[in-house]
Amino acid sequence: MSKYRSVQVSFWQDAFVLDLTPEEKYFYVYLMTNSKANQIGIYELPKRIIETETGYNRETVEKLLNRFMDYEKIIYNEPTKEVMLLNWSKHNWNNSPKVVKRVEDELKGVKFLPFIDRYRESIENSDFNKVSIQYPYNNNPVPIEYVDSMDIREKRKEKREKEKEKEKENDDEKEHEKNSEEVIIKISPFQFYEENGFGIITPYVGDKVNAWIDDLSEELIIHAMKIAIENSVLKWNYVESILKDWFIKKIKSVDKVIAMELQRKQQQPTNFGKSFREEKVPEWFGKKEEPVSTPVDEDPGITVERERLQRELMGG
Repeated sequence: MSKYRSVQVSFWQDAFVLDLTPEEKYFYVYLMTNSKANQIGIYELPKRIIETETGYNRETVEKLLNRFMDYEKIIYNEPTKEVMLLNWSKHNWNNSPKVVKRVEDELKGVKFLPFIDRYRESIENSDFNKVSIQYPYNNNPVPIEYVDSMDIREKRKEKREKEKEKEKENDDEKEHEKNSEEVIIKISPFQFYEENGFGIITPYVGDKVNAWIDDLSEELIIHAMKIAIENSVLKWNYVESILKDWFIKKIKSVDKVIAMELQRKQQQPTNFGKSFREEKVPEWFGKKEEPVSTPVDEDPGITVERERLQRELMGG
């Protein structure tokens, strides 16, 4: 069965769209009509797929995703590689039983559960809020008008406000670093992996990297890859063996790794001082040999004269 996504003609006159750059307009249309888009506007979209389908490089893809998250038009969850179009349900809903069934089926495939709550929240005050949708992780139908209790909603509001404050603090820190000419460009383990010869991130390796980010940190993963590069072993298995060793030793920072390496080098024996191995000299070495006299052939005349003198002395 063919699958298509419609874009209303009024899209181009929308106040938000009018202020977008051509690049942003193209990317926004792509998010609504790409090969992974579905009925609920929540779908898995790896950055590698975005690169392939749009022709953009990884840096541009990440820049555009972050920009639309700042515009509060999408949310991108890195661990599950899922994107959510926040206003999708507002413009793409139909009360027909087929659509409701389709929504229920597609909600079952959502990995990041907060997206489900956010989806139901987005249609809370809409004209179709009397429709009941089967919650994918509960056997009982849940009316859409009941989304969250007030206390949960307030907690979410507080969380969003804290996130905004944190973002503002981060922006202030970045501005300070820029003014001090000490800007540090942060790179993700995924980008470091692909840009330094390890190869393309496969789903298997990507899951492994995400798991190690949870167990250790992005900085330690990148540091382990740097060690692999220094040893000319561009293999993920080698990197993971280093991470396992650090995890067993409960090492949680790059500084601790550096300190451990320095301590190991200090404990190694050197060729100076007491560590120098003393060689034992054999007893025979340097011993002078006694000179050995060798007989010299005598003149026959001398020998006869010596015998004559000996006979005279003996009275003969």
